[in-house]
Amino acid sequence: MDPYIQNLVIQLAETAARNTASNILDRIAAARARKKQEESIAELEDIIYELIDDKAELSRIAQAFEETLVAQRVSETEIGYITETVVPLIEQFISSSAEDGTVEEEEKAQQQQILDLVKTLLSVETITVLQLLGFNFKQAIGEPLTDLLAQVIRARKPIAPEDHVELNKLQLRREIVMAETARDVDAWSRLTREEG
Repeated sequence: MDPYIQNLVIQLAETAARNTASNILDRIAAARARKKQEESIAELEDIIYELIDDKAELSRIAQAFEETLVAQRVSETEIGYITETVVPLIEQFISSSAEDGTVEEEEKAQQQQILDLVKTLLSVETITVLQLLGFNFKQAIGEPLTDLLAQVIRARKPIAPEDHVELNKLQLRREIVMAETARDVDAWSRLTREEG
């Protein structure tokens, strides 16, 4: 479970436990049982202020839950935009691979089946039903795509000069070990036997 949601659930449970009917009634009865009217009134006022504070806390928790759920939900407008953007891109990719002659008829049929499946999956009805069942498209698809893109960017990052020096040292060390292995007849024959 998401740590943020888990924290909200804990806060909700704590607030609910403080405000059980029996707990409030016991406190009111205790306040009424006091002999001094001023103390009873002060205690009842404290109970009222705590209930008001807890109501505000419950409203804040409910709003946080709502914001979290809204952030996870893909709206109908977003679904329409995705469908109008992704499906034509896939169709264009399939048609371009078919035009260059590299795709056989059987593969074209498979690609068409995949396209039909994607169209079904990206329909407003399917996404809405899956979301109602608790599927989180942004987490299931968006986060892995974000991670993948971050890895691609990191992989294309130029090598820092200090890393270049370390790489050169490792390559030199490898060349020395290979030269030493080549001088040792037994080691060289084992190496070439394993490679071949």
